[in-house]
Amino acid sequence: MAQRIWLVSLALSVGVGIGAAAQQRPISGKVLSATTATPIAGASVSVVGTPIGAVTNDRGEFSLSAPEGAVTLSVRGVGFKRQQLAVRADQANVNVTLEPDVFNLEAVVITGQATGVEQRNLANAVTTVNAELLNRAPTQTIESALQGKIPGAVIQMNSGAPGGGGQINLRGVTTINAGVDPLIVVDGLVIANDAIASNMNAVTAAAAGGNASNQDNSVNRIADLNPNDIQSIEVLKGASAAAIYGSQAANGVLVITTRRGRLGAPRFSVTQRFGTSALSNTLGFRRFSGVAEATAAFGPNAASFCTLSGGGCPVFDNERALYGEHQLTVETNATVTGGNDQTTYFLSGLVKKDGGIAQNTDYQKQSIRANLDQLLGSRFKLSVNLNAIHSLSNRGISNNDNTGTSTYLVYPTTPSFVDLRSVNGAYPRNPFAPSNPLATFAELKNAEDVWRILGTTTAKVDVVTTSTQHLVFNLTGGLDFFSQRNDVLSPADLQFEPQDGQPGTVVLGKATDLRLNLVGSVVHTYTPASNAFQATTSAGFQYENRDLNLTNVVGRTIALGLQNVSQAASITSNQAEQPVKNAGLYAQEELLTASQRLLLTAGIRADRSSVNGDPSKYYLFPKAAASYRFVQPIGGLDELKVRAAWGQTGNPPLYGVRFVLDSTGALGGQVGQFRALTLGLDSITPERNTEIEGGFDATFGNQFATLGVTLYQKNVTDLLLLQSVAPSTGYRQRIFNGGKLRNRGIEAALAVSPVRTADVSWILRSTFYMNRSKILELPVPAFNTAGFGLSLGAFRIEKGKSATQIVGLDGVDGDANPKFQMSFSSDLNYKRFSLGFLWDWKHGGDIINLTQLLFDAFGNSVDQVPAGNKRIGDWAGGQTKVYIQNASYLKLRELNVGYDLPPDIPRHFGMRTARISLSGRNLLRFSPYKGLDPEVSNFGNQAIARNIDVAPFPPSRSFFFSIDLGF
Repeated sequence: MAQRIWLVSLALSVGVGIGAAAQQRPISGKVLSATTATPIAGASVSVVGTPIGAVTNDRGEFSLSAPEGAVTLSVRGVGFKRQQLAVRADQANVNVTLEPDVFNLEAVVITGQATGVEQRNLANAVTTVNAELLNRAPTQTIESALQGKIPGAVIQMNSGAPGGGGQINLRGVTTINAGVDPLIVVDGLVIANDAIASNMNAVTAAAAGGNASNQDNSVNRIADLNPNDIQSIEVLKGASAAAIYGSQAANGVLVITTRRGRLGAPRFSVTQRFGTSALSNTLGFRRFSGVAEATAAFGPNAASFCTLSGGGCPVFDNERALYGEHQLTVETNATVTGGNDQTTYFLSGLVKKDGGIAQNTDYQKQSIRANLDQLLGSRFKLSVNLNAIHSLSNRGISNNDNTGTSTYLVYPTTPSFVDLRSVNGAYPRNPFAPSNPLATFAELKNAEDVWRILGTTTAKVDVVTTSTQHLVFNLTGGLDFFSQRNDVLSPADLQFEPQDGQPGTVVLGKATDLRLNLVGSVVHTYTPASNAFQATTSAGFQYENRDLNLTNVVGRTIALGLQNVSQAASITSNQAEQPVKNAGLYAQEELLTASQRLLLTAGIRADRSSVNGDPSKYYLFPKAAASYRFVQPIGGLDELKVRAAWGQTGNPPLYGVRFVLDSTGALGGQVGQFRALTLGLDSITPERNTEIEGGFDATFGNQFATLGVTLYQKNVTDLLLLQSVAPSTGYRQRIFNGGKLRNRGIEAALAVSPVRTADVSWILRSTFYMNRSKILELPVPAFNTAGFGLSLGAFRIEKGKSATQIVGLDGVDGDANPKFQMSFSSDLNYKRFSLGFLWDWKHGGDIINLTQLLFDAFGNSVDQVPAGNKRIGDWAGGQTKVYIQNASYLKLRELNVGYDLPPDIPRHFGMRTARISLSGRNLLRFSPYKGLDPEVSNFGNQAIARNIDVAPFPPSRSFFFSIDLGF
């Protein structure tokens, strides 16, 4: 009996299946661009009210099986407006034309760990930088490629040394003693952006010691990423947007999505690039009229150099002799993409070498990437991303020093009548300074070798897919591991080496960082049959385990020709390990209603971390946001969206703040242990950033222009501060939570598309940003942080004042924060020609120019006169503000001119497309600043004490010729 029932059930199910199949009909067609009539590949075509869908191939073609009867197709492609098309019951073939979405208003922007909404409904001010804008002009690292493209961001490179090194600051200062860098997420993986010092300090004694310091001109590990692999970067600036990442997101979040495979036959592309760099600015030297002037400035020894007729002094440009090289830059980038309905893939490879402007300086990178998307059945999708990177940077020597080794600390005491160039391969000794910088760069080694592996795997399961409900499970596991090796060798025959009685210095630094991520989420979307609203509920967890291990060994007194640290006569070492575990839980609800005009969002995240005083305690970070779109409220106004958002994020304590860290050392052959000078505190908590923002986005004249304006205020409480303690405790200070910091600002973005035809497209963009900070509460006396004392200018934290104020002997003399920052860019395409450029303008923001002070102090500035220098005289009289200088600038960041060859030419050689282009970066600069570059930070990435100029590596401008081929 049971068997008979089973057979009947089977027959019925088969019959139903056959009937269902018989009730379906095929629909095929083509999707084209409305302006160019060219096929749109990768466009999605779905049957409204069903889970049925397809994706167009390289020719814009699609086919699917739809239910019998009339249906409605929804068609959308990246960069195009969505369109719905009614298909009659007897219609089997359709052609669809999509209008361009010039300002990407329908692009989906992240709003949660696994959710997103269209840009037009977004309730937060999130900036998206696409691949086209990111790669307008070649760059070594991503942070420099983002300059001028994000309203609300100040992106400042620390120096001009090869390999990068810069800081991204979003919406002002958010801390004093905690981390300063935004969180970086690549394909769902939180990655490392450590800046690990090389310990050049062992040679320069910049921090008067042998341990690595923040004056070592470090490279950020974001430099490892290949900009050509990136599809888009979403910048979450405000706390309401970044709250989905909780206690690590107070400095903002960069969500990076890499390129994915596209349906169709394999498509290959190769970019071959050649270029070079040139010194863009010099300080210059004083020129001497004769022996009398030279000896008055540099003593009787100068007379032997001024031997020209009439007692004249020769002039040698030792700046350009050192930094005047034009090494070749070579880059080869290749990609292949393709796939079918089940499998798509993207593969890339990069080999590049950026030549430096000084001997033995360059930056090299090799990278391979494989991104795979695999459908397993109709409900299960697996995505795998693998990236292997190797980089090698040779950065020479720069920044502050106390041993006469850094170039711009030697040149102030080196008169222009001294020729430092080599003769028959031998460099002369510098009779006026401890070293010859040309010899130093020729022989000194400062190499950083990095190997890195990034890998993520994401499993997505469509548990329920109906016309009204969609339930999805997501699980992402990831690994980020890098190994960094720093080799510093200062040979014994360099002029400055014997000064300490231990000629020859060698440093071996090794660092490893392993980060493991696991993120899980469940997302449920409900849309009733009436389509009155769409409710998206999401919840999940995030776990992160990271282990940073640092080892540094310094050897002194090492013979010429040797470079292993074990071969030195005197060896010291130090090692530190920083294991951290983070866990988070989150939930979020999004409601899109009122004909998709009203968006309401609320969410919360709970985080705990091993760096907190109580590692088991969860800290809550809520968020809420709303937006409403007015469609065509008045003539000429396509749409007006008003939005408001509120949220909280955190900034965790640095590693070890909750501990009393003891140290072990050896003295006279005896091993001992001594206490640290800073007292740990087991009640330490993350800093808390509470932010509210409001604004509007408007689109005019059928997408002729779009304007977005945002006002924000964020209050940072529970600041991590230092406080002196009684000497009887055995400590000098403790770290505790207290104080309040406020930022207020405005940011705006304007885009105009004046021409859109089949032959011409033109988009103009402009951004504006202004921020003001203020210390509202300070439970400790006002204090100075970093700098070189009041006589030279110091950063002062004081209640009621700006967090970035600079004070001197004569009071408040400046502020490192710019008055405002703007950018203007243009992208014009005319038939086969293209022209793109970006101007970046920063108004205000002061720098402590100690490099110029040194030149003035030794009477060697380019404008020095025999009677003296007024600047140094005023400074000696107590006017600190003389060397606190306006760092405004206007820079031509990017320029690109390109031409697409006629199709017949590449086809003749078996290619699909061919393009040639000329481009440049930082080609022009206009600034009142008297230093090498108004973008400088001797102390690297810092919360407050940036904008200090002490002998940096000079800036350069870059030129490139590129050939892009498609197969």
